[in-house]
Amino acid sequence: MQLKRLNLTAENIPDLVASLRGVPGDDEGLRDRVEAIIDRVRRDGDRALAELTREYDCPDFQERQLRIPPGEIEAAALAAPEDLMEALKMAAENIRLFHQHEMRGSWTASMRHSQMLGQRMIPVDRAGLYVPGGAAAYPSTVLMTVIPAQVAGVREIFICTPPDAEGRVNRAVLAAAGMLGVKEMYRAGGAQAVAAMAYGTATIGKSDIIAGPGNIYVTEAKRQVYGRVGLDSLAGPSEVVIIASASAQADLAAADLLAQVEHGSGAIAVLVCPSSEFADAAEEQVHALAAQLGIDESKLGNISIVIGSEPGFVPMAIAFSNVFAPEHLQIHTEHPEQEIHEITAAGAVFLGEDVCTAYGDYIAGSNHVLPTAGTARFGSALSVENFLRKVAVVSLIPTAITELTPSLITIARAEGLTAHARAAEMRLERFGLPADDEED
Repeated sequence: MQLKRLNLTAENIPDLVASLRGVPGDDEGLRDRVEAIIDRVRRDGDRALAELTREYDCPDFQERQLRIPPGEIEAAALAAPEDLMEALKMAAENIRLFHQHEMRGSWTASMRHSQMLGQRMIPVDRAGLYVPGGAAAYPSTVLMTVIPAQVAGVREIFICTPPDAEGRVNRAVLAAAGMLGVKEMYRAGGAQAVAAMAYGTATIGKSDIIAGPGNIYVTEAKRQVYGRVGLDSLAGPSEVVIIASASAQADLAAADLLAQVEHGSGAIAVLVCPSSEFADAAEEQVHALAAQLGIDESKLGNISIVIGSEPGFVPMAIAFSNVFAPEHLQIHTEHPEQEIHEITAAGAVFLGEDVCTAYGDYIAGSNHVLPTAGTARFGSALSVENFLRKVAVVSLIPTAITELTPSLITIARAEGLTAHARAAEMRLERFGLPADDEED
């Protein structure tokens, strides 16, 4: 299978991005199916969860299997291979350190008019975390979702993840949860799990926020329950853009393209390079490595090569990337530490060809739950802040009241809110200062 090739010019960047992403359609059928699932879970709770799990995941599933016993989670951690646990512990340590650096804490400060202002950072009470299953198992997603919630100080953390056809949850997923001290897990996946987390059932208590990636059913369900519950993001298929200058190694770029399409489910992999010669070399390496790893050639249809030209290739490639706003951006240039300052939209950026996306997926410490489908234009990676509420705090001493009240009254009267003005006037009167006699 020949890889898709497109030419890059300064004029065609918007059209090029649109052609690579495709036009997202409004799938009425999907919306209706997800709405029906949510309605069933709201109406019938655990019974609906069990029925839907039998329909989509495990044919013999029973209601009593929904909650995974804490002992089973702990046992999985104790029985897991030593090398896996050591790797998970290293990843967890790096992820926790990264998210601890995000914490700014609460603050108070005295302002210009002697008013004391501040902000309290208060964690949500209960977080529901979705860990995908099905085609693959993701213990790494357990780390990426649980740890920032723990760092934020969330009191109750629970996980929903789909069982396999025999009703089992992957042991590595259980082991990762056990290592982190998670004791509340449920065998529930898809839109039905999102509905249970949003509305609650007899077995699953409703959450304040739902976080974690999932398939199109999970994403659509999150869209439909938003407002009832907080969300991290609406994640779409995974994606990478690799900017490779003429000095880059084509085999490394090829390996990273294949790693991306290994995600399946519409994953997008885009190589931006300066010449047809580099494109030829990269495509040859893609086919050779795919054959070596046993990767189905059909997955290569998700790889595109965008070909620019010299001089001025790197600035044009960066302009393309900023419009594309990729989930992952790899910069394989001679001076990636300089290029980073020109990047305005990306979920995560990996500097230099020695740093592949997989480091961010697993072990470096940054979070792998990232904005997709161009939402990096305004969205960010899953963070501690997703699990925190920011509460403003205001305290006024008499000096601040006397200085601020006249302007407050002026603004309130301009808006026609006379009770607001009078409420402030009464504070002035408490200090023996005259209120404005102007008619309200």
